[in-house]
Amino acid sequence: MRGRVVAVAAMAAVLGAVACSNDPDFVKDAAITTCTPGPNDGQPVAEGQITNSSSKSSNFTIRVGFYDAADNRVSEGVDAVTDVDASSSSPFRVTGVESMKGPVDCRVLGVTRGVDPGG
Repeated sequence: MRGRVVAVAAMAAVLGAVACSNDPDFVKDAAITTCTPGPNDGQPVAEGQITNSSSKSSNFTIRVGFYDAADNRVSEGVDAVTDVDASSSSPFRVTGVESMKGPVDCRVLGVTRGVDPGG
């Protein structure tokens, strides 16, 4: 039974890779609305909206970079947003993996879209 589970998981990964697209145009569909340093020099957080400008229900992965006052990328993080209907939007929240001190600037580095197999 375990062999079947592994085989099904591998097949899903391959099919998911085929159905995914990382297009620079998708970056414009992700808008950061708040960018805050973590409390007590902790991990920074970016919140925003992803808009599905396609004609199919989709899943998205949003990657955000966190920059210090000297424009150095200090941290980054990702969020996965699933089941976003066509022509609608959904919130995302990305937490940086590294702690930061001082002011922070958040930038969308990349957006990957995959067609929702159920939609």
